[in-house]
Amino acid sequence: MRGESVMSLLMETTEFKVADQKGRVALGSKWAGKRFAVYEESDGKVMLSPVLVVPESEHPLTASRLRESFAFLEGLTDNWDGRGSLAPDPATIASAREALGLLQASALARGMGWVEPHIGANERGQITLEWWQENRSVTVFIRAENQVDYLKAWGTNIEAEMQDGEITTIADFIALSHWLNPGQRAGRAIPSESAGEGQAT
Repeated sequence: MRGESVMSLLMETTEFKVADQKGRVALGSKWAGKRFAVYEESDGKVMLSPVLVVPESEHPLTASRLRESFAFLEGLTDNWDGRGSLAPDPATIASAREALGLLQASALARGMGWVEPHIGANERGQITLEWWQENRSVTVFIRAENQVDYLKAWGTNIEAEMQDGEITTIADFIALSHWLNPGQRAGRAIPSESAGEGQAT
């Protein structure tokens, strides 16, 4: 999920505003006191993105930290589990890093908390991000550079207690977060009692 495929996660329905003669834009009272990042594109368009300033000690979203989160996967080779499982390729690992960074940044920009996922790999060389809350779980699969899917489960019956689908926008991920913890519509993005140590699964 790189380039346009990564950016597609940001393409959500928005509202257009017109600046006055002094360049001011009225966003409405719900945005009062909020902070925004301003992006100017090559064609002259300007985009505002809400941001949340968070102390790095609380949510250290940095390039080095993202690299560290996936470092153990880079050391895997084919047949890493003794059962013939494939190792994730560098492009998939890079896509997973970008996806995780984007999901965390988007959650924080909405004022939602964040809990680190359990990071792993499956027998096909795909990377998994997993969260649990009581009897519910969400697993995000980075299958390729432009394919991110999910599986949500609330039991062990594949037909009646599991559902899968594709993640194409940040809204898809936020909806999964709300499903995982319906009691907190805001305040925690993907809650869990604890985030597991990264390992191949």
